[in-house]
Amino acid sequence: MAARNLTINGSAFSGGGAFDRVTIRGDATIHGDVECDHCKVFGSADMKGTVTARTIHLFGQADIDGPMRAEKMDVFGEADIRGYACLEHLQLRGSVRVEGSVEAHAIRGYGELSASGSCEAETVSLTGVVRIGQTLNAEQVELSLYFADSSIKEIGGRTIRIKQSKTWKAVHWLTRLSPLNATLVADTIEGDEIYLEHTKAAVVRGERVTIGPGCEIGLVEYRMAFVQDEHAAVKEKRQR
Repeated sequence: MAARNLTINGSAFSGGGAFDRVTIRGDATIHGDVECDHCKVFGSADMKGTVTARTIHLFGQADIDGPMRAEKMDVFGEADIRGYACLEHLQLRGSVRVEGSVEAHAIRGYGELSASGSCEAETVSLTGVVRIGQTLNAEQVELSLYFADSSIKEIGGRTIRIKQSKTWKAVHWLTRLSPLNATLVADTIEGDEIYLEHTKAAVVRGERVTIGPGCEIGLVEYRMAFVQDEHAAVKEKRQR
């Protein structure tokens, strides 16, 4: 990695390139691909090209007109990525929107995650809103629904837990917009251990399936165990 640094204070334009550190304090526009070891944004960054970094810390807003690759990305604000995102670790305290697919080892935090494509990860643990246009596939999925409805076309995993958040701490600045009964809408949910609350799904398949309160499920297929809350609706259930 190149030893030079890119530092922008205030409002400025810059070209891309290879850097050790990229630091933006203010409002910056960067034309071209950026490759760096560390990237920190305090304010607003408009990056027109691919971004590749070991660590990214965003305190504010970033618009990335291209794909992103990072070992670790911390978001305290908003990030819009127009391309796929390949992130080893994503720590979220705000909003990440991806026009494409997301690949990660671990995704954790509070706020909103949306992707027009699929999301592949080992662990997804989020409180807030998740909107995935295609498939969410992870070994462990834990979603606490909060402040708006979520939608995921298909969910696959070993352990899947969907519940309604009981905390008022998550992104508290959004609570004024918050419906108290956020739900998840999905076509298919398939896993080994499944627990659902406030979920509307056409089909749920699993080894052990628990359908909790507020659920509306078309078909449940289970192999070993099935539990249904009295405040849940299941049209059809069958043991495989």
